Order: sequence, then C-alpha cells, then structure tokens
Amino acid sequence: MSTAIPLPINAINDALSRGRPQDAERLARDFLQRSPADPDGLILLGLCLREQERWAEAVGPFSQLTRMQPHSAMHWNNLGTVLRSAGQMREAEDAYRRAIELDPGYYTALMNLGYLYLQRGIYPQARDCFLDAHALEPDSPEARIYAAQMCFALDDRNIAERLIEPWRAWTDLSEDLSLELAILMTQFGDSAQGRLIFERLLADNPHNLRAIAHLAMMFERVNRLDEARAMLARLPPPDAIADPALSQETITARTMLALREKDPTRARALVEAMIAGQQSLRMRGDSREAHLWLQDNLYFSLAKACDKQGDVDAAMRALEQAHALQIDLVRTSLPQLLEPAAQPLHTATKWISAEAFAAWPELPAPPMRESPIFIVGFPRSGTTMLEQMLDAHPQLQAMDERAFLQMLVERMSRFGLVYPYDLGKLDGTQCEELRQLYWSLTAKVAPRSDGQRLVDKNPLNMLRLPLIHRLFPQAPIILALRHPCDVILSNYMQHFNSNMFAVLCSSLGRLAQGYVTAFDSWLHHAALFKPNVIQSRYEDLLDDFPGNVERIGNLLGLDDAAPLARFDQHARDKGFISTPSYNQVIEPPNKKAVDRWRRYQRYFEPVLPVLQPMLQRFGYER
Repeated sequence: MSTAIPLPINAINDALSRGRPQDAERLARDFLQRSPADPDGLILLGLCLREQERWAEAVGPFSQLTRMQPHSAMHWNNLGTVLRSAGQMREAEDAYRRAIELDPGYYTALMNLGYLYLQRGIYPQARDCFLDAHALEPDSPEARIYAAQMCFALDDRNIAERLIEPWRAWTDLSEDLSLELAILMTQFGDSAQGRLIFERLLADNPHNLRAIAHLAMMFERVNRLDEARAMLARLPPPDAIADPALSQETITARTMLALREKDPTRARALVEAMIAGQQSLRMRGDSREAHLWLQDNLYFSLAKACDKQGDVDAAMRALEQAHALQIDLVRTSLPQLLEPAAQPLHTATKWISAEAFAAWPELPAPPMRESPIFIVGFPRSGTTMLEQMLDAHPQLQAMDERAFLQMLVERMSRFGLVYPYDLGKLDGTQCEELRQLYWSLTAKVAPRSDGQRLVDKNPLNMLRLPLIHRLFPQAPIILALRHPCDVILSNYMQHFNSNMFAVLCSSLGRLAQGYVTAFDSWLHHAALFKPNVIQSRYEDLLDDFPGNVERIGNLLGLDDAAPLARFDQHARDKGFISTPSYNQVIEPPNKKAVDRWRRYQRYFEPVLPVLQPMLQRFGYER
C-alpha cells in the first residue's frame, strides 16, 4: 500500500523567505518527480521560477495548471503574469481575459491586464481596466493612481484629478506607487506637493534613482536649476545603470538641463547614445524596451538639440522619426484619429450660420468687468507670454490651461441640446447654470480675492467663440497672432501628450491645413458676433512692448498697466507653468523666436500655398 508523499510547503516557503529560490525549486521538483500532477506542487514550482525571473520556464507549470483546472481564474491570472514577463503579450492578454471571464470581480487580473495594455501603449484599454478595477475597489490607491495616469494621457485631466483627490489619506503607499503619485502631482502643476512626496521618498531611500531623476526634471521644470544640478550630481552615469528604463530617465533629465544650460552639443551626444542603445534593444527583440522606445520619444529632444546647433536638416530628420513613432502610438491606442475622414480640429468645422444667429433671443449676461478675460489663438502664438503679463497684475488672476469650456459643452448635452447648433435654444436659466458651473470649476484652480478678474488662457478656445459669446458676450478677448510659419514650426517641434494634437502636428502639411481651418472658423464667427476683441501680434508686441502694454491695459480697463511689463520676473517667481514655453517666458521680451522658420524655408515651400490666404489676411510676408 503506497503512502502519499507530503508536500514540503514549510521548507519551500522558508527557503523563499531566506532568498534561496534555487533550494526551494529543488524541493518542489523533488516532490513533483513523485507527484507530477499535484496542483500545489506545480504552483510552488512556478513561484520559485518566477522568483528567479525565469519567466519562460515558469510558463510550463502554470500552463499545466490551466489544463488541469481550466475553471480556476487564479491559474489563468498566474499564467498571464509569467507570459507577460516572458514577452508573450498576445498569449498573456488571452490568459488575463480568460481569468476575468471566469471571475468578473477579479481585481488583480483587471489590474494585470491594465499593466499589460500600458506596457503595450494601448492607453484606452489600460484606462478601462484600471477604471473597472477602481469600481471594484474604490478605496484602492493603486487603481486610482494608474487610472488617473491613463485618463491624463488620454486628455481627460478632470477625471484624473478627481481620481487622486483622496491622496492625502494614502499614508502607506509602496515606494513605486508614491513615485507615480509624485509624478502625477507634478504633471498636474502641483509641484510643491510633488516635491514633498519626492523628498519623503528620498528620506526613506536616498538611493532611489528614479525619484532623484524625476525630482531633477521637476526642478528644471520650475526653473530651479541649481537644485536640478544638485540632483543630477547624485546620479551615476547612464551607462552604469543596468535598467534601460531608469537609464533613459536619467538621460532625459541630463538632456533637459543641458538644453537649459545652452549646451546643445552635450544634449545631442546624450540623446544619440541613448537612441543607439534603444535600437540595439529593438534588434534583440526585447518587447519591454521596444515599448519604452515608443513611450519616451527621444527624437524630439534630439531635434531640439540639433536646432540649437543650427543643424536644420538633422533636426528635420529627427522630427520625422519623432512623429512617426508618435503616430504608431496613436495607431495602437486611438486608431480612429487616423481614419481618412478624421478631423483633429473637428470643432472648427461646426459653424453657426447668420440665419441661426439672427434667431438667438437676447438674454441677460454679465458686463465686461464681471466676465472672464479670454486669451485665444493657435497654439504657440505667444499666448503664454500674454497670460503671464496679465497674471503679473494684482487685479488679475490667471489659471493653468484648462478645458473648462468643453465641460460646459458636455453639460449642455444634458439639456438635450447639440453644440454649437442649439446655442440659440438655451434659455436664461440654462445659461446661468452653465456660467455657475464655469465659475465653480475655475474657483478650484484659480481662487480669486475680492475684485480680481479671471484670465482664461486656452489657445483653442478660439474654436469656442460661439459658446463664449452666448454666455459672456461682453468678455474681453485677446487674439494672439504670430507669423503662421513660426507657429507651425514651433508646433511641429513639440512633443504634445494629446493624441489629437499628435495627429494634428504630425506633418507640416497637416499643421498648415489645421491652422487655416481654425482661423476660417474664427474669422467667420468673429464677423458674425463682433466680439470685444483685440489682436496682439507677437512681432508688434516685441517691436513696441511699452506701447502694447498700454494698449492691452486700456482694453481691459486697468488703471495702471505697468505690472504687465514685469511678467518675466512674475513667471520666474510663479514656478510651474504648464505650456512648452515655460523656459522662455521667464526671460525679458526678446526677438529670438521671430522669423525662426526662415532657416527651414525650403521645407515650408510645399505648404506656403495653403497658408497664403492667412499670410495675406494678417499682413505677413512669405
């Protein structure tokens, strides 16, 4: 009569706890030689192999378990995890999906599937998984933080911020989650809180290189360059860091500082070395590093360095690569944006007709001084400089660039009305509800003292002129203008997180057409509504800065416009500025960026005919 051999669970667990997974593996294999189909033995063997990061070998026992017990969601989840680590992404996705089918309330499987989509750059699916996991466990910081990351990446900042609202109560986060939270806080513009979390991390672990690299980048972002240098001095050389992701983050930090220190040669050398390393990883077929190659698009940094060196052709080659990689990400995450009929600036195609506007009823509306001050214009036209000028005045309060008008459009849909065509159907009560929503949203990010007026700078609010006119018809509007070719070049050189903008900026041709489409919409509606608008040409502003400061002050009814002229000092003191020109508006007015496009003129020849109507309209020479 045979006697069953007991599984040495205690001995295996003891070996694992002592950091001796090889001994634990030997015990598990010895047991399985005598009981080859024992589920517990197979689980322990898989865990021993996973502990040693022998992912491909770990697939065997976990796969065997799914065949033996195909209705166990846990086995499918474990299989998915080792498959993902082994680089078998499709098979891992199938395993996770099977686990979730068997147990729709399986939080861990949902999070793991989300991590898989995140690793592959499929952001919408990652977001959905993390949000589903959050619905299952609303108090889980892990689900909230990763869902917020994905919402932010997919241009839904408002949901992202709501997800992390309870962050102050998260007192026992892991080191990794604390770091992700600190990065999120910095992205949201709360650099003070982000810094506190980074510093708390480093107090607990002074050798957390990711925290050091990201804190260095945050210091550069808020123009505290000495502190950024001090952080970088704590980092080892990139080639001494084994983890490719960490190495890339340290190179990114060093490159950002090199560009700020006007050392494009060093910045270019750093980026080119990293690109060469990434290419080597891709050739070896390392799926994780291939994803990093797509995620952290080094070619934009390379283009900036080449541009600073005056190497125009190299800059354009780098930008072509950068946009190709960004479009690959869009194709993976939001392929509908690349369909032939897709229009990145779809709002610009929705026009109010003169006949429809004539039927709008007159409704009560706030006077000019009780309305926001809107700064609009195509992105990269000097709107941030104008914003900092106004924010420097004690009677004015600017806020970080927000899509609050879009939230009003979404609220309008709850009335059963379609934007913009049904704006004329809004009654006085509904308009007031929308205004109150706007004021409540802005108060959260830009609280004002008595008598202060709000400055709302969002360039593409130029496409929301019908909504502005319906709710705030007396609002002062500053339209920022700049040579269209300088605008397009500057946009082409930016690494925008927005998928819509990634598509819009993917070529000079697309940008030129988008520029014309946006201004066709603006000019049509400006002629229709005749808003209280002043045009601010970037070049004219710099030619006669004092005169234009006075002109803007007169438009806004300011008694003393002098503080506007000290915007650069105000911007330095302010810290975080969300737009790409954060490192330019801290300088006094200068003409460094005027006619920059002429160095690239031969690349613009094909798009100049598209831009000709706007060049002529705004009085710019080719």
